[in-house]
Amino acid sequence: MASDLEKKIIQQIEYYFGDFNLRRDKFLKEKIGEDEGWVTLEVLLTFKRLSSLSTDEEVIAAAVEKSENKLVELSEDRRKIRRNPEKPLPESDEQSLKQVTERSAYAKGFPLDASLDDILSFLEPHGPIESCHRRTINNQKFKGSCFIVFKENEACKKFVEAESIKYNDVELIRKFQQVYWDDKKKEIEERKKNKKEKKEKDDSKEPPKKLDFPKGAILHFTGLEEGHSLTREELKDRIKEVGDLEVAFMDFKKGDLEGYARFPEENGAVEFLKKMTDNQLTVDKFTMKLRVLEGEEEEEYLQKSSDAILELRKKQKMSSRNSRKRKGNFGSHGGRDGKQKRY
Repeated sequence: MASDLEKKIIQQIEYYFGDFNLRRDKFLKEKIGEDEGWVTLEVLLTFKRLSSLSTDEEVIAAAVEKSENKLVELSEDRRKIRRNPEKPLPESDEQSLKQVTERSAYAKGFPLDASLDDILSFLEPHGPIESCHRRTINNQKFKGSCFIVFKENEACKKFVEAESIKYNDVELIRKFQQVYWDDKKKEIEERKKNKKEKKEKDDSKEPPKKLDFPKGAILHFTGLEEGHSLTREELKDRIKEVGDLEVAFMDFKKGDLEGYARFPEENGAVEFLKKMTDNQLTVDKFTMKLRVLEGEEEEEYLQKSSDAILELRKKQKMSSRNSRKRKGNFGSHGGRDGKQKRY
């Protein structure tokens, strides 16, 4: 009877030569083609997981001899292993994939610090298991879910359809792997549909014809001379210093001889002007004349400001869309680099 260590060795060897791994393991298939299917124990011990169980070829050979399903066989000199010729791989990858999929399950709910050995030990009563793949983020952090390939369809069905299977008192979410992928596909399609509908809804919205600004909030100033070096920041700071009021927007650029300050509150410009003497404000060496826009002049200025802001938003929106399109064109071409990870 095989010991616990020998059972782990048998399971790992049969994983290497099983339908799931062998059809995609280019390195192992190359080795199999070199010597009538035989692969030396020396080569197999270069695989990380097997060597972590034992580096003693005799221990591995003794374990293989105790395999009950005889998927693999040992050479006479006990130094090589091959898949039993009486149990060949399915003739096509499509056929092989279909057979593996039928006995594959998805399970979620394992603790994030659970090791592969912990999970395999837990699954042993539900087996026999051909392989268990811990799903990770960027090949590092365990996600708490696994793809499990059973050796028998019935074992897979029993595992998925069991009324309750708990790991450390946590009920596992279990599905057939194909059901998991079908659900995931629907989820992705639904997400894309919602995103498209949201975009269409946003695009269908009529942009406002005019933005609402508070009345009595536009202050016009003149009195600057050619060649001055005042900036809008200096003017905003001066207005706040004198009137203790914030300016929402300063319509002024360096070199202008006049400009406008828009306050955020209703009658903000009116209140500011009340604090000034003779409607004047001294900035640096200049005395600026101040007045509040009213009536048609105010309406005309606010409409002009609204048009400018809406046009800027429109350009920013178009720029954002074009940027997303460019990213889409140069997006990931997907997938793995084709290198087989050794276990």
